[in-house]
Parts: sequence; structure tokens; C-alpha cells
Amino acid sequence: MVETTSTTEALQKSLDTEASDRSALEAVVTSACEGLGVSVSGSSLWSRVEALYSRAGERMREALHAGVKKALAVVSSHYAGIDLPAVCEGYVLPDDETEAQEEVQRLEDAPAAPGDALAAFFDDEAELPPSGFKDLRTQGSRTLSFLFSLCGY
Repeated sequence: MVETTSTTEALQKSLDTEASDRSALEAVVTSACEGLGVSVSGSSLWSRVEALYSRAGERMREALHAGVKKALAVVSSHYAGIDLPAVCEGYVLPDDETEAQEEVQRLEDAPAAPGDALAAFFDDEAELPPSGFKDLRTQGSRTLSFLFSLCGY
């Protein structure tokens, strides 16, 4: 009888822990959704996680596009008459594939330090999440990593 009681108590403790973990996960997901402006009403946890991942991807694309536009604006300010449409067609590379790969590597390595300096110039313009979003970090970055792993990422 004692063994049955301890097994029952262990199972109950495990169940309580799982329920608590799920509640904490739902709270983190809800907070993240609110912080990123993702609709959460009536959505399952899974669909909210997918919506979060999608919104995070949108934000990254928006940041990429804004950064590219800023960089082109800076280049345009230094080189009057630059043919931006031609620049936007991509690299001008040799026909040989090996030479082309080497040239791409050289071209991508060259602006590393100046690129960091230019990016730092625009740091004040970066759009940060609302201040309440910081609370997610106190609830654990492992939880957010777990959320994205649920989506297969």
C-alpha cells in the first residue's frame, strides 16, 4: 500500500510539473505574441508558435530590406550618378565558376569592418521590441528555443 501511495504521489507530482510547464510555456508564447503584435485570441498554442515564427521572419526581412536601402542611400550619397538598378542586379563576376566563387568571397570579406561601422552609425534607428518584451528573457531563452524547435527550426 505504501508503494502504491508513493507511486501515485510521484505521478501526481509529474503531472503537476507538466501542467505548470505548459502554463509557463503558454504565458511566454502569449507574452511574445503580444510583444510582436501577433493575434492570440482563440488560437492553439501550436498556431501561436507558428504565427510567432512567421512574424519573426517578417521582422527579419523588414530589417534586411531597410538595411539594404540605407546602404544604397549611403553609397548613392558618395557616388553621384551611380546606376542603382545595375547595382541591384547583383555581382559582376567572371564566367569561370571557381573564379566567380573566389571573387564573391573576396567581395563579401572586404566590407566586413566598414559594414560594421556603417551599421553602428544607424544603431539608434533600430526598432526594438516594447520594453515589456524583456520579461521573456527572465522566463528563459530555452523556452523560446523550444518554441522554435516545435516548428522544426
